[in-house]
Amino acid sequence: MNSTTMAPRAGGVPELAVDIASASSRLFWLVRSTVAGGAAMLQLPGAVYTRFSDAVAARSRIDSTPPLTEHPAGVCRLNDDVVVDGVGPGKVNWIHPTGDVRVELARRPGSAEYYPVSAIRRAVANRPRFEFEVVPVGLREANEVVERLHRRLGQVQGHKFALGLRREEDQDLVGVAVCARPVARHLDDGLTAEVRRVAVDPAVTNGCTKLLGAIAKSASAMGYRRLVTYTSEDETGASLYAAGWDPVGKSAGGHWGSAARPRRRGEDEGRKVVWVKVLRGEERGR
Repeated sequence: MNSTTMAPRAGGVPELAVDIASASSRLFWLVRSTVAGGAAMLQLPGAVYTRFSDAVAARSRIDSTPPLTEHPAGVCRLNDDVVVDGVGPGKVNWIHPTGDVRVELARRPGSAEYYPVSAIRRAVANRPRFEFEVVPVGLREANEVVERLHRRLGQVQGHKFALGLRREEDQDLVGVAVCARPVARHLDDGLTAEVRRVAVDPAVTNGCTKLLGAIAKSASAMGYRRLVTYTSEDETGASLYAAGWDPVGKSAGGHWGSAARPRRRGEDEGRKVVWVKVLRGEERGR
C-alpha cells in the first residue's frame, strides 16, 4: 500500500488480503494439526502463505500420501459413487488418512475438490426393473398355475376374475391371483369379493404383493368396497401386510360337512386368520 496516495502498488497484494490469507492459512493448519494431525504425524508448516494458491500447493504436496481404500468412518470407499449434498453426484478419487475426501463431480469431469465428510453420502443404486407384467387370465389357465405353484390348496371351482403375473422375457405365467364370491354367506353382499388363491413362483421377488395390489385396483374399479381372504395360522402374512391388508380376527374353523349333506374333508381345514382390504366407503383400522 502506498502510504502517500493510499492506493495499492502496481502488481502488489493489498496488505489486508495478505493478513487475511496469512491468518486463514495458519488457522487451517492449526485446526488440522490439532484434530487429525497427531494420528497422521503432520507438522504445522513454518511458512506463512500470502496467497491461497500457495496453500493449495502445500496441500497438494500432502496429497502425495497414498490414499486409503476405505474411509476410517466407513462413509465411503475409493471410487464409490457418492452424492455431495447441495452440489451433486460424483466419484470418490481420494481418501486421505486424516479423513478428508476428494470428489470428482459428474458435471465437472477431470477436476476434484475436497468436501466435508458430513456432506457426503453414498449414491443409492438404481432399483432393478420389475421384469413382469400383470395380465388378465381365465379360470382354466389360472387353475393350471395354482396346481403347479400353490403350496397347500388346489383348483378353484368358480371365480369373478383372475389376474396373472407374466414374465416379459418368455411370456410364461409365474403367478396368479383368483378373486371370487365370498364363501361365508354373511359376507356375500354383492360389494365384497374374496381372494381365493394367490400362487406365485418363489423365485419372483414381491410377486404376491404385486398381484394383491393389482387385484385391489381391479376390484375397486369394478365397484367392490372391500376384499377378504384367509391364511393359515402358521403363515406370517407378510405379502398381505405389504399390500395394505389388515388382520381382523380368526374364523371359527370346523368341517363344512353335516349329516344331511356330507362332504369330503379338506386338506387344510381349521381356524384361519381373516384379512380385510378396505377399498372405499369405510375407515381402515386394525
